[in-house]
Amino acid sequence: MKKVSILMTSGLFIVICVAVLWQWNAFSEDRGKPAERKEETSIVTSVKVESNQLLVKQVFYGLESTRQYQAVIPAQAAEVKCTDSEENPCGDGLLPKGEKLQFEYILKTGPGLSLLLNDWMIVLKEAAVNKTRIEIIDHYNRKGTWAAGLPLKGFKQTELLRYYVFEGVHSTPSLYWQEKPLFKLNGQKGIDYYISKKEQVIYEFDSLGTFSDNHLTVVITEDQRAIHGNGLLLVGNMLTDKGIERQLATAFLASKFGTDRGKEGWTIEALASLVTKQEPETAKSKAMARELANALTTEETAAFVTYFSKERNLDVSLLDEYLSSIKGMNTKFFLKNSQKGQAGFPMLFTDSRSVIVNGNEKDELEVVIKGKEQLFPLVPTMAALGYKAKIGTDFNAVELSSDNSQYSFNLKNKTFILDGQSFGILENPFQYLNGEWYLEKRWLHAIFKVQISESDERLFLET
Repeated sequence: MKKVSILMTSGLFIVICVAVLWQWNAFSEDRGKPAERKEETSIVTSVKVESNQLLVKQVFYGLESTRQYQAVIPAQAAEVKCTDSEENPCGDGLLPKGEKLQFEYILKTGPGLSLLLNDWMIVLKEAAVNKTRIEIIDHYNRKGTWAAGLPLKGFKQTELLRYYVFEGVHSTPSLYWQEKPLFKLNGQKGIDYYISKKEQVIYEFDSLGTFSDNHLTVVITEDQRAIHGNGLLLVGNMLTDKGIERQLATAFLASKFGTDRGKEGWTIEALASLVTKQEPETAKSKAMARELANALTTEETAAFVTYFSKERNLDVSLLDEYLSSIKGMNTKFFLKNSQKGQAGFPMLFTDSRSVIVNGNEKDELEVVIKGKEQLFPLVPTMAALGYKAKIGTDFNAVELSSDNSQYSFNLKNKTFILDGQSFGILENPFQYLNGEWYLEKRWLHAIFKVQISESDERLFLET
């Protein structure tokens, strides 16, 4: 019995020690992890309407307490005051740390029958805002209607004031007022219409169904113009149905690009054409749309449209990343086309495999895939193989020389000279794409006798 008791006591002691050790390891791991933020960043903005000016108080909640943010102040904002969570003045330079920041400022408005404010709110750089609430208290205007690039959540009218509450996920929504009263009607999911005539036709387009998780405020005006804001669109009822459909798709997409919406105009127009199946207006967007149509199958196009319709925030890097995942190859199509220049860049993919030249891995070699062709960048590839390249200014002559051989290509008459002996070629072995010369894989072997083999992860070139 005594031995059994001792064994039971020893076993219990071991179990307790193991449990304590496990709890200590778990505690140590948790302590080493950064604390998860419980509160998401949000904005509450109140706007008091006075004669010829708006008094704005904008409060950020749920900021990262250990982070120092930088504010972007709107150009039209005057008499800006900043206080921290303890209501102390922010001072000059960087903003104080803390979970709350408050700004007060004045926006001059002036007389007029309507008012449209874009980029009127203060923005904190790199602060991901998840919810925005705007409260408008209008003591001044006895008539008229306010609208914003957010859904309307509440409205109250008394003899002395009109009180509006707008709330949604857009961090910098536009604000609009006009003296002529507007009636709010719900259109298809995701769109709120503001109309001046109750008999106005409410537009519904099947192509915009993928944007149902987004929000767009549409004010119907009595002309042929379309004016884009942030989450808000002024569109003339004299436009054709197709014209209105294109403007709605463009407005939905533009709101996803944030401050880049102007810079990425070509991209937005090309994406809108995928949604509406209408041809873009500008030459570069037309070229981009053609490249996308040729590169993507019907199923891939549908998946791509669904992706960028559902994403809250977009940029060219995200578009390239998703396009690469669809095709299983890397591309910089949207990045290249976002750069200056009226000419569109073609849809090119790069092979993700490493290139090994004579046993050495060459990180600088990116093999381009164009249709069924594998194109090697001419100058760095030939340099890795021991050749110096010289290309004529008229692009009709290419010289490639090594210690053992010298090639002189006349691209105009499709011939080349190798060590003094002339040869004919059936086609130009070189291609000029995006400002760089390329050589198709088969010509590496046919002309330069390079042995090529490949695996799932590598391409091998051997001389």
